Amino acid sequence: MTYFAKTSPTVTLVTALALAAIVGCGRESATSDSAKPTVPAAEPTADVQTVPPQNAENQGNVDGATGQLTGDTTEERASVAALGREAAMADKVESTASKASDEPRPLPTAEEKAKDEDLVKGAAADKPMADREDYAGDAEDSSEDPEPPMEEPEPQMSPAEFLSKQFAPPPGAKRLSQESLLWVDRELSRVYIDGYVAIDRGALEMFACPVGSKEHESIVAVVAKSSEVHAALLVVGAKTGTTAMFTPNFVPPTGQAIRVWVSWRDKQGKYHVEDARRWVQDTETKKSVEADWVFAGSGFYKDEEDGREYYRADGGDMICVSNFSTAMMDLSLASSADADSLLFRPFEGRVPERGTPVRLILVPIPVPTDGPPPELTPEQDPNVKPKETVLPVREGE
Repeated sequence: MTYFAKTSPTVTLVTALALAAIVGCGRESATSDSAKPTVPAAEPTADVQTVPPQNAENQGNVDGATGQLTGDTTEERASVAALGREAAMADKVESTASKASDEPRPLPTAEEKAKDEDLVKGAAADKPMADREDYAGDAEDSSEDPEPPMEEPEPQMSPAEFLSKQFAPPPGAKRLSQESLLWVDRELSRVYIDGYVAIDRGALEMFACPVGSKEHESIVAVVAKSSEVHAALLVVGAKTGTTAMFTPNFVPPTGQAIRVWVSWRDKQGKYHVEDARRWVQDTETKKSVEADWVFAGSGFYKDEEDGREYYRADGGDMICVSNFSTAMMDLSLASSADADSLLFRPFEGRVPERGTPVRLILVPIPVPTDGPPPELTPEQDPNVKPKETVLPVREGE
């Protein structure tokens, strides 16, 4: 039996490696000697025998002509051939790895990046929140310190509710409607209406309108319908006339002249009262308007759908500065209602800031007659400013 048959598997492997190093086993290294790892020689043990020198007994294992390791038997030749194939495979793998390290690696495409990002996001989404690495847990125990319930916003007051808290009713006057802030004083021939400053600049079509109608083009908005103010003026003895007519020729409105006073209190509570005409400025002359308002009376129309009659001025045309055929009160002059030809605007510097509560006082001007003029007290005289008593402050307000 030859040497390979006598040695253990460990000795056989060590012997094969040693012989391969001596004769080359037909290998040609694809890399330099400096790049090859050095295999330390196995230390001889009591169970492992060193490779004996070549002698007559084992000299036939190396072919002197070819330098190839041979065996005396078929089994030995098969072992030698297997070692040769393993060495060739190792050379091939090493050569491929060397070439792969020298070639530049192509950058990933945008599609590949997108796929990778989708995979990462999908994995994060599928993972429970408590198991994720970036989950730090609740900072505080909500059961120990619960958040206070959100407070519901206070409901906003209507203009009527707001204004009713500002002034007390005018003394000696009677309220006409619980829905309106409207009073009449038959003894003094006065009509009182509460409202607020709606605008203090811009083009005007009205001086006063009902709340919820034409506040965008009216200095004052009042809590009363135009039809209710019409009725109040009739109660104090005012006479209606006719509204403006435009065809075939313009005819200005007619009716009893009405003096309009506006009273208010500033932030310090000081009482103010002014002729309402001084709040209206003529855009051409830059002066306040001089013409009086007249009680034109508006009119009614019948709705064809429900068959009911409606007062025309309830749509907003209460105290106008532009001529309308629907006006309850209108200026006794020609004043266009065309948007490009409006003649009036609020008199800046005289009109208080928007939202200021006001009280209007309407006083009919006696109609001239052939007889002597009626005797009037200062409170009845439409040309005398109303006193502070017309605007009492509510107690506790």
